[in-house]
Amino acid sequence: MLKNVVALDVEVATNRIYWCDLSYRKIYSAYMDKASYPAEQEVLIDEQLHSPEGLAVDWVHRHIYWTDSGSKTISVATVDGRRRRTLFSRDLSEPRAIAVDPLRGFMYWSDWGYQAKIEKSGLNGADRQTLVADSIEWPNGITLDLLNQRLYWVDSKLHQLSSIDCSGGNRKMLISSPDFLSHPFGVAVFEDKVFWTDLENEAIFSANRLNGLEISVLAENLNNPHDIVIFHELKQPRAADACELSAQPNGGCEYLCLPAPQISSHSPKYTCACPDTMWLGPDMKRCYRAPQSTSTTTLASTTARTVADTTRAPGTTVYSPTYQNHSTETLSPAASVPSSVSVPRAPSVSPSTPSPATSNHSQRHGNEGGKMGSTVTAAVIGIIVPMVVIALLCMSGYLIWRNWKRKNTKSMNFDNPVYRKTTEEEDEDELHIGRTAQIGHVYPARVALSLEDDGLP
Repeated sequence: MLKNVVALDVEVATNRIYWCDLSYRKIYSAYMDKASYPAEQEVLIDEQLHSPEGLAVDWVHRHIYWTDSGSKTISVATVDGRRRRTLFSRDLSEPRAIAVDPLRGFMYWSDWGYQAKIEKSGLNGADRQTLVADSIEWPNGITLDLLNQRLYWVDSKLHQLSSIDCSGGNRKMLISSPDFLSHPFGVAVFEDKVFWTDLENEAIFSANRLNGLEISVLAENLNNPHDIVIFHELKQPRAADACELSAQPNGGCEYLCLPAPQISSHSPKYTCACPDTMWLGPDMKRCYRAPQSTSTTTLASTTARTVADTTRAPGTTVYSPTYQNHSTETLSPAASVPSSVSVPRAPSVSPSTPSPATSNHSQRHGNEGGKMGSTVTAAVIGIIVPMVVIALLCMSGYLIWRNWKRKNTKSMNFDNPVYRKTTEEEDEDELHIGRTAQIGHVYPARVALSLEDDGLP
């Protein structure tokens, strides 16, 4: 049962319609001729949805893309909803409408937040860029003219309908009218006509897509017409699916195979993607979980194993973790292992049964390391022990010599009348040789001499 459908798209080849229900917070799908029966409505996405407001179908690679203004994200999933991934979760304020060009690998979306804009990126989330950022307020619906490579959008605050080429140039304002564009929401283009819905007028209008003239009312008395799409095979031209043309199923990708933007002739046709909780491995195809904090890998073992892997002989079995368990892979002679791969987190590989070559190398490396460690330890002990013994002997000899010198030092005293202060003070002035308690010299008292005793006149 429908409640609050705000976005829809179709897949002409399979005769299916897809829509987002804002009240149920789900994305549905059904066949066009059975969509009115609730039993025929298939739920594709019913988890981690807050406010899905935009929806687009990649009819070539069979993916659905949607915007979520509640979680501020843009995501992708297979048409059955079993595999999904968030492409953008930053620099989004109020993402709304979205349109895809699977022939060239690009998608476009509108954002009517504080800094309103229209952006563009590859269908795999690469090469993001802003197309419109000036003279724009509330961009709601957007649509693509694939044949002429132009993007159309409606602005409900400026009451305008404008267009720009898909590279961001040659901008044109086709219609500016508060009457016919009172509150436009959805927009679509087909051949020489452009169509849009208006919530205030509760109607659907059309005009010439080249000059904005010939405005006419197609339907009236509608209740909140949010979106509009054109169901025609010319709107979805057939093209080859690069992922299915690969020699391996799904392009060799373990999870999602997403078309890459065709910027030049050297651009890759597709890239692999993993769930939000996993990362691509070195082969850029397999998915790995984030390494646990309890896992430990020594640097020496990792370095030795990396060197051995890069020079592994043909036919060697490589053990590597996969999405759910461990599996083996045989390398051909031309196979090569990349020396470095940039990934958000490198998983720690701890195989339960290493290959013989790896085991022998690790064991030999460990034995050599043990021998070298023993040799170094013995050398250190041989140097330190003699030095300690010599130091102890020197200290003991010094203490013995000092004690002997103290015992054998003698004091000699003699009386010298010249240096006495008085004749009675015999014990006060003594000259100590070897030890004295005073610092400096003791000067005698002044002595008076008589010249008569010497026979002088």
